[in-house]
Amino acid sequence: MAGPELSGVVVHWHAEEDLAALVEAWPDDPRFELVVVDNGASRPLWLPDRIRLVTPGRNLGFAAGVNRGVEAAAGAALLLLNPDVRPEPGALPALLAGLAAHPEAAGLVPQLTGAGGESQSRWQLRPLPRLRDLLGQAFFLDTPAGPATPPAAGTAIAQPAAAALCLRRTAFAALGGFDERYFPAWFEDVDFARRAAAAGRRFLYWPAARFTHGLGGSLEQLGYGRFLVAYTRNLRRYARRHHGRGGALFVGLTLPVALTARLLALPLRPARRAPSRAAAARGLLAALAANLAPAGGRKERR
Repeated sequence: MAGPELSGVVVHWHAEEDLAALVEAWPDDPRFELVVVDNGASRPLWLPDRIRLVTPGRNLGFAAGVNRGVEAAAGAALLLLNPDVRPEPGALPALLAGLAAHPEAAGLVPQLTGAGGESQSRWQLRPLPRLRDLLGQAFFLDTPAGPATPPAAGTAIAQPAAAALCLRRTAFAALGGFDERYFPAWFEDVDFARRAAAAGRRFLYWPAARFTHGLGGSLEQLGYGRFLVAYTRNLRRYARRHHGRGGALFVGLTLPVALTARLLALPLRPARRAPSRAAAARGLLAALAANLAPAGGRKERR
């Protein structure tokens, strides 16, 4: 019996309800397998036998979780998915048809919509960030944004979100997979897209494959302070790798200013991501301390 043609790879971390909904929406079709990498669960995972479960026994982070899932997967096409993504009927066959129609493409970018059908193109279909965009991200500005209106099918997308991204296994292997140093998450998909562009590989928008996306996240489980420390550390890593020492210096000098500005503005604005102003203040102080520490004293914990 022939193996699966497409393997969905999901990295799970304390998102049991979302994962259950994804498993329920996944078609019972031998052409499509689903591989779940369990980086950590709040309760035991009960999955159907047709779902392949990878249990590393610890939180590998998103990048390493994707790489382990790809190693366990059997399909020539790989579909990276967040747990809060659901394929709509016909989405998976549409990806296979798109890959057959565009053998030159390294992968396809499906259409992501919200629960009400609203487009997520501004969040999903971004250009690669320039150095000035990274400085904006140091101030936690959501830049650069993608197009307000989804483009035509076959349009090249420089930086597709990894929430739903279909890749040829050969392209994923040629690029060396995701860089596992971006732990536990953030900027690993931007780094992958940048390396793909440098290698002349393209991702094409394929709206015939439609997925619903909840725009969820792991911030509540991770904690605001740990998020800020990880986000800023990985921002610096990305700047250093793709914009050299000068770019890393600019970002490194900007981050303490940005964190201090947010801390001073906290009494004047509500805490959007943290549960309270006090929690936001503690998180900002932790990130400020991490970004003021000497480079040799920064340690990455896994």
